[in-house]
Amino acid sequence: MSLQSQLNAASPGRPAVITVGTFDGVHVGHARLLEATIGLAREINADSVAITFRSPPRELLDPTLPVPHLGGLDERKGLIKGLGIDHVIEIDFDDEIRSVNAENFVRILLSELDMKGLVLGPGATVGHDRGGDEDRMRALSDELEFELRVVPPAMVNGKVARSTTIRAALTAGDMASAAELLGRTFSVTGIVTEGDRRGRTLGFPTANVTPDPHGALPADGIYACFVTTPDGRYQAATNIGVRPTFDNGPRIIEPFLLDFEGDLYGQRITVEFVERLREEAKFDSVDALIVQMNKDVEDTRRILGASREQSGTR
Repeated sequence: MSLQSQLNAASPGRPAVITVGTFDGVHVGHARLLEATIGLAREINADSVAITFRSPPRELLDPTLPVPHLGGLDERKGLIKGLGIDHVIEIDFDDEIRSVNAENFVRILLSELDMKGLVLGPGATVGHDRGGDEDRMRALSDELEFELRVVPPAMVNGKVARSTTIRAALTAGDMASAAELLGRTFSVTGIVTEGDRRGRTLGFPTANVTPDPHGALPADGIYACFVTTPDGRYQAATNIGVRPTFDNGPRIIEPFLLDFEGDLYGQRITVEFVERLREEAKFDSVDALIVQMNKDVEDTRRILGASREQSGTR
């Protein structure tokens, strides 16, 4: 489907203020961009619209260098809507869009979405070969009579909020930095699958989640987490890794939910990674592993707070 057709089919039928991007992670920098879009829309009595790509443009531009995403499309759309954007339009980034120059892209937005304003992030470029830099877009806004706003970068503790910086923090197991840049705790949602039930025999039954192979994950290790289930929100000591004491198997996420009784197989849960406790390690014996796992549970309670009533968490 052509770009014009995709936009026309999703048009809200009202004047629009638009921002465009992948919004990977919908971090604090994206939040600033979206808030500026909402603000301008209110000023000129228009709807706020975020156009997001179903797949990141980098996957088409250089498929040999896949970059783990910080959240799937549905999560992105939910987060964007949660910030107050009126409409989220998803489009395909393909060879057609790649070949559209800045002026033609703007004209398409004007004709199909009745664009009255465009909001860009710092250093953003629009159109084929990145030809629509800020100077070019300002010239087009004057010529074609739409409002252009360029939002300054969002800084967090001296760092610019970027998806690449967040991925680097995850790779280092630095959950505090990742949370500051995201504006929320990093989380992973997945379906609980049946494993080898080894944790149950050790006294630590886990809810095994196979991660999205295209998604970013924190470094292997043990984490203090909150886990949201259909039944409620629980504290959890969570392992990410390959279980080197036993089999060096496939990489999985294994939260042990504290004070939980029940069966989660086949259910969707969300694991929020609050703090890394330690690296994943190979132990000389099962007894030594159990001693460490008990300590991990104690550390998790200490970090997250032992009170079951805290924020409704069990």
